[in-house]
Amino acid sequence: MRRSSGSSGWAEGARIAFMLGRPRTCVPGNLAFVLGWTAAGGTVSAGFFLGMFMSFGFGLVANLYNAYTDLAEDSRNLPGRVWLVLRLGHRRTAWIGHAASGVLLVLALPYGGVSMLPLALFLLVGAHQYSFRPLRLKDGPVVGLLAFSLAVFGPFLLGFAGVPDGRGPGWALFAFLVVWFVAKGMMKNLPDFEGDREAGLRTSATVFASRARAARAATVMTLVGYLSPAVFVAAGLLPSRVLWALPWTVAALVQCRAMARTPERAGANAVLKIDMLLSTAFLASVLLLHSPGWASVTGVVLGAVLLFGSDLLALDSRRRSDVTAAASPTP
Repeated sequence: MRRSSGSSGWAEGARIAFMLGRPRTCVPGNLAFVLGWTAAGGTVSAGFFLGMFMSFGFGLVANLYNAYTDLAEDSRNLPGRVWLVLRLGHRRTAWIGHAASGVLLVLALPYGGVSMLPLALFLLVGAHQYSFRPLRLKDGPVVGLLAFSLAVFGPFLLGFAGVPDGRGPGWALFAFLVVWFVAKGMMKNLPDFEGDREAGLRTSATVFASRARAARAATVMTLVGYLSPAVFVAAGLLPSRVLWALPWTVAALVQCRAMARTPERAGANAVLKIDMLLSTAFLASVLLLHSPGWASVTGVVLGAVLLFGSDLLALDSRRRSDVTAAASPTP
């Protein structure tokens, strides 16, 4: 695999690169960007769309790097994804990620000027070191979850910092995003429990003696994450109307129960796919309730188009065929 130079042409290679970038998983990051943008008083503008594009790009880069580094785990968990990397080329996968990182760094200048470069560099280093050594942040049960939450709190910071003369404070929303996405990370690690353990990866799931115990811990953290806005409302840091998003907690707990009762890998990934829809709906509700307006509506509509468009075009590398197939599924 590591010696492979790839066998796909440019058109097929571009499609595979998008599949490895997993655009549907970038939607929460886009919504978090809009949450930061609107919390700072931003409205629909050219900078708004540029920031959304950059947030989407940061997510793609992180997923591409993850596909490049995780051959051992994916050979056990997602053999179809390994086949996609083989078709694209292992080194080519990394270079596409590097090229996209360069583009994002350049785009930081028209987005926010030179002062935006440190934040953009921080997000890119986080996307790189989540999977790469020397840090390989994902290989740790606590730091891995915090690094995983960068997928939402990074775009939030990008949005909040991108509004000239922005108002705040936004730390309550920042804290909510971190706590909530840490819970999402614990859920995300469950389908890969056996493969990650065999590969020697220490995640929030594999540190537990069994998958059942890991699932119970993820359920508790999910409850904390979905109910955390109520704490900030009680403290007067968020408007009370945000509480209308809390009924999504019931659906989230149903998903946790389904995940705990589905140890088979393909079935667990199907639960995870539904959970992404639920997570997106919850975050979209928080956004619309916290900052009702055209910017929020636009962000939610674009997120829905991206999410359902990715599914319609099969631009994902955690499909049932990628999980169960031991040999060459076609992109």
